[in-house]
Amino acid sequence: MAAWGTFATGLGLLLAPLALGYSSAGAILRDVSAGMLVCVASLAALQWAGARIVLGVAALGLLHSGWRTGDIRSAAAELVAGVLVLALALLPRRRRVPPLATPQRVEEARSA
Repeated sequence: MAAWGTFATGLGLLLAPLALGYSSAGAILRDVSAGMLVCVASLAALQWAGARIVLGVAALGLLHSGWRTGDIRSAAAELVAGVLVLALALLPRRRRVPPLATPQRVEEARSA
């Protein structure tokens, strides 16, 4: 499922400063905040389709900041995460299964 792949990408972006050893505090703050945004938006996309727009904007922001940063490790993490998030946000959603019929819903359907 694309949402869980996007969530994993956000976690990877959160942990990238620890794994790659960034040299500037600005790069650390940027990637941790972007990783949190991607994680929250990917979980929101499970219930709300409009959250995929937030993921697309976050991906474009990651691509933009990846090209403009001076830290090569931060740039690599942001570019890879941006491409992954953008690709996963553009995947079509799987159709959701309708909720189970409860006696109340059956009565509402009969009366309509």
